[in-house]
Amino acid sequence: MKLSFATLGCPNWNLDKIAAQARALGFEGVELRGHPGEHIGANETPESRAAIRHLFRTQGVEIAAIMGYSNFAGGDEAARQQAVESAIDMVKLAADVGCPVLRVFGGKIAEGASREDGICRVVAGLKAVGVVAQGFGVKLALETHDDWCVGAFLAEVLDRVNSPAVGACWDVGNSFFFEPADKTFAAIGSRVYHVHFKDAAKTEKGVHGVLPGAGQVDLRRAMRLLRDGGYPGYLSFEWEKKWEPALAEPEVAFPHYATFVRAMMKEEGV
Repeated sequence: MKLSFATLGCPNWNLDKIAAQARALGFEGVELRGHPGEHIGANETPESRAAIRHLFRTQGVEIAAIMGYSNFAGGDEAARQQAVESAIDMVKLAADVGCPVLRVFGGKIAEGASREDGICRVVAGLKAVGVVAQGFGVKLALETHDDWCVGAFLAEVLDRVNSPAVGACWDVGNSFFFEPADKTFAAIGSRVYHVHFKDAAKTEKGVHGVLPGAGQVDLRRAMRLLRDGGYPGYLSFEWEKKWEPALAEPEVAFPHYATFVRAMMKEEGV
């Protein structure tokens, strides 16, 4: 297993600093937030795509994943079609910069729609994008997020899509508060293409990110499941400072994560 950090945790860093800091801190990869005007977006020019690819290769850091933002489960058909087209644009971007994985969301099921309606809509979207992704050699990783945090729900989508280009992004922190890690992994473990490895604490005010080791998520059990399942990919640190500005600065959080997780990996024989 390898370590990466998601750039949600360093919203004020530019790509040069992201690549340099990843290398300096010993991260093998980074997960870039895919949004126009931020760290990377589908509107990048051919020249910009080539420069981004060169930057990270020069630093010896992989673009482990791009964080896409899709909603295939919504009630508006035109919006769902737009989500498909946008995701296809992101697939092409990922291929151009040498990124193997695009994180995707299923999205929230539309109000008044059944879970079956939601499943059908997400399946249709992922099938359409998956055909293109397979052609470009990019894998889609559907995150345990929104209405898809339960492993069995996400697994049902993957079963119906039935494509080697479409798997799961297991957000360990998201799924933990819905069901035990063993249950989630039993449902999706063989199809996990990317992992968000993060801690969190649940209070009366909701779930909030905390530094690894300070929260309630059983990260050690998740690591053991991944180890025993032969997962070869990234443990990506999703530090959501973009959404929670009061969280510790990346200069504090990223080194803490690297030290904490590498120690756990050594203890668990990873």
